[in-house]
Amino acid sequence: MFKKPVQAFTLIELLVVIAIIAILAAILFPVFAQVKAAAKKIACLSNMKEIGLASTMYVTDYDGVFPQTKRTDANPAVDDNAGQIENPDIGSVFAMIYPYTGGGTINPNTLSTQKLFMDPADPDPWGSQCQTINPGGPNVISYLINGYFVWGLTESEVPTPASTIYFAERRSVTVNGVPAYCDDIYHPWFNTQNPVSPDLEMDQNIGAIAATRHLGKANYTFTDGHAQTLDWFQTYSPPNVNLHALVQVGE
Repeated sequence: MFKKPVQAFTLIELLVVIAIIAILAAILFPVFAQVKAAAKKIACLSNMKEIGLASTMYVTDYDGVFPQTKRTDANPAVDDNAGQIENPDIGSVFAMIYPYTGGGTINPNTLSTQKLFMDPADPDPWGSQCQTINPGGPNVISYLINGYFVWGLTESEVPTPASTIYFAERRSVTVNGVPAYCDDIYHPWFNTQNPVSPDLEMDQNIGAIAATRHLGKANYTFTDGHAQTLDWFQTYSPPNVNLHALVQVGE
């Protein structure tokens, strides 16, 4: 009895199928990567919004005073222009506001157990290398506090809370040979516009802030509690733009 030949793919047909799959993968993988990066950005933005709301509740309970971690100083941009009055360190702002996130009290040494303080896009949220870079320094997380706010600042001293940055993202990786930033405070007065300040904390690439972590942008929390994703030059481009200062340009 005559048997009908079994139909099968030829080698050429298999190669064509493989080539099509490879082309589709090359097209779709970058899309998937962008979707994943966008999801991490949104998760980070949610964290920063929660931190902002917790800060707002803290300030309300403490009669309009922001969490203070340094000695009282009315003009830190001048008096602390090179970090000469950083001590004593009273504590961590993040530990102070944590009870307002619904998490109860927290020891600053255990901040790393709280996912709220971890940006999912941050490759080193808890600063594993920082005890070598900055021995005895603070327990760092993914986020930073604007240095203007830790010297006993009050609400009345922030004229534009909706456009004044309170929290930013910490640069946790080495860039161009410059080690990760290993502090929980960044100093907007440490910049090229201030000749008496040698540190370039406001440099877009090697400064304190991870300015391009999320698809070329970064998340910021403002003094009124809202959080926003912005390009670096939307936040800092002297002399025209500086959302990190208490008084905005042109006011």
